[in-house]
Amino acid sequence: MDFSDSKSPNLEDLMRLGIRSAKEGNRDNARVIFRQVLNADKRHVGAWLWMASLAENDIDRRRYLETVLRLDPGNTTARQQLNLLDKAIERSENASVRFGVMIVLVLIAAIVAVGVIVFLVTKL
Repeated sequence: MDFSDSKSPNLEDLMRLGIRSAKEGNRDNARVIFRQVLNADKRHVGAWLWMASLAENDIDRRRYLETVLRLDPGNTTARQQLNLLDKAIERSENASVRFGVMIVLVLIAAIVAVGVIVFLVTKL
């Protein structure tokens, strides 16, 4: 990669390198490069967005996206990604609640069935 005439890359060079690494599937290397950008400029919205796209978990992804919105409250990409995260969490929570209700109903049915069996056996 051409780093202009200087020996060390500037932030735009690092961004290009990080993006290329991410697109080539080298996520770890890309994260290291974007961290270098953020070490030099904590307010670099593009680097934060890329860190969000490369996050290893939803907690980090949310943290990065919220950082973008603190720096740029009108950033539609960050807002859309946070909305998608929220919807995914809501779907997961709803599925968990439905599963829990089903378990409770099955347990109640089992208790009633055992009660009926015990009642019938003691009456014989």
